[in-house]
Amino acid sequence: MKELWLILVSLISLLPLSAQTYYLPKTAVRFHLLIEKQTYTPGDFAHYAERYLRLGHIQEQEQVSHRVISCDLTSLGMRDTCKCYTLRLKGKGETADIRLSDDGILLAINAEPIPLSVHQAQTTHHTQATPPSPRSLLSAEVVMAGSTAKMAELTAQQIFELREHRQQLATGEADDMPQDEQQLQLMLRRIDQQHDALMSLFTGTIHRDTTTAIVTLCPEQPTKREVVFRLSHRRGLVDKDDLSGIPFYMTLQNLYPTEQTDVGNKKDEGIYTNVPGMARLTLQQEDLPLATFDIPLAQFGHVEFRDGSAFKRNQCHLQLHPATGAVVSFHLTE
Repeated sequence: MKELWLILVSLISLLPLSAQTYYLPKTAVRFHLLIEKQTYTPGDFAHYAERYLRLGHIQEQEQVSHRVISCDLTSLGMRDTCKCYTLRLKGKGETADIRLSDDGILLAINAEPIPLSVHQAQTTHHTQATPPSPRSLLSAEVVMAGSTAKMAELTAQQIFELREHRQQLATGEADDMPQDEQQLQLMLRRIDQQHDALMSLFTGTIHRDTTTAIVTLCPEQPTKREVVFRLSHRRGLVDKDDLSGIPFYMTLQNLYPTEQTDVGNKKDEGIYTNVPGMARLTLQQEDLPLATFDIPLAQFGHVEFRDGSAFKRNQCHLQLHPATGAVVSFHLTE
């Protein structure tokens, strides 16, 4: 097979510039998923939250969860091996600058190819003001306590004292009332920070990261509720065949179905291009719709032939969309 491919490449390289083999693309789609990972870390006194603060349902084990926050969609072209043509131009067309992709897809003639937008995968850490360390706020009495239960009890007392102090400041009854409103607000913010930090020893902390993941597929025909990927609650994005994850379905509808005919490669001069069809793609998590996109797909359209007789006297300038093979711009110059 390798030897046959080398022979084919050699034969193509011997063709004159006026005879160039090229492919038209079929359209693949890329889901750009923004996935949030949430990590819950239990507090040191989580076991005593109900006893001293009347807080029920506090988890005492670390928990990790993932969810899809948003979804974007881009398209790209893949070589359609069923659409292989030979480009023959005569006259002025013999010196044409024919631009192909790395896998032989026709992109442009005597023009610059159109670039595709690229999404970069990235991980984002949520930036928040660093709260004070709860351990640094513990009183000497708490630190000297002989058991975790006693430390939790004394810490709960600190929390109640902070709440009482804040109430006195808010009502103007505190012994250490500040001189102006700005100082009062500063004191209230500090109390709130200390209160939240000490509470985290009971309620735990939550850390969030967001990651961009990409899922690529090339649909060949309309489909209904096809599983395209799964999301594991603990492990995040997993393969569509991994039953540990929640399924995400794709429904693809051909909006304007037409009879597809193969024009073949019967004519000696001219250019074959795609006329893509329109599709509606819906992504849903189980029965919950997440996003809907109307997109052009080359495989839902047909192939069009542009006669090359005019190229003998004029120079052809052509740009094709790299994902669909559709004509973006076309004109002739003398």
